[in-house]
Amino acid sequence: MKYCPSCGVELEDKEQNFCEKCGANLDDYKKEGKTESQVVSQSSKITQVSSKLFDLNRNYYILKEKYWDWGSGEILDNQGQVIGKMHRKILSIRKKVELMELDGTVSASINAKLISARAAQDLKDAQGNLIARIKKKIMTLLKPKFFLEDPEGTRLYEAQGNFMGFSFKVKDLTSNKIIAEIEKAQKWRDVFLGGVFDFKDTYALKILDNKTDRRILLGFVLSIDNVLHDQ
Repeated sequence: MKYCPSCGVELEDKEQNFCEKCGANLDDYKKEGKTESQVVSQSSKITQVSSKLFDLNRNYYILKEKYWDWGSGEILDNQGQVIGKMHRKILSIRKKVELMELDGTVSASINAKLISARAAQDLKDAQGNLIARIKKKIMTLLKPKFFLEDPEGTRLYEAQGNFMGFSFKVKDLTSNKIIAEIEKAQKWRDVFLGGVFDFKDTYALKILDNKTDRRILLGFVLSIDNVLHDQ
């Protein structure tokens, strides 16, 4: 096996058991009987989308809102390079926010359900198809919690916040592993000023695996912002 079937990186030792970049267990793929040509094909596919916003090789996002409570702004990588944009539909009563590539192409969107006791947010693909629904747990004032469900209502992930909801850890409920961390910058300013002078909210998203759909994790960030910090 020359390439890692999880992240596509070229392996230094064809007999190694784990990928040094993403940590994938290569023995699992060997047991599945994948041929080298299949792995190369998968690697090529990953390489072709390396510049896209939701590339699985991206493990760090910074979301900066430029305008007070409008939800529009830029998405940057860990080098400070702009890799995408956010655009909130100003007249949308559902607080719709679009995630866009650098060329302006809408790749996903999230918006609030009009009637929902749990402040549910719908995450959709570019064609408007429902990817997942994110809901806030009721009666969690000091340590908020959000759940992500698939379109059939099965819970797949949860995001547990710390005091006042400025930091979150995202857990995959199928493996019970933490797969991402979310941090809201300038948190004490928000506590003492109540967001009055909040012209640039900033979130950092650190991802700990190379398998989870990046749209889901960015959806958690936007849901937290919509529900907790843009009131």
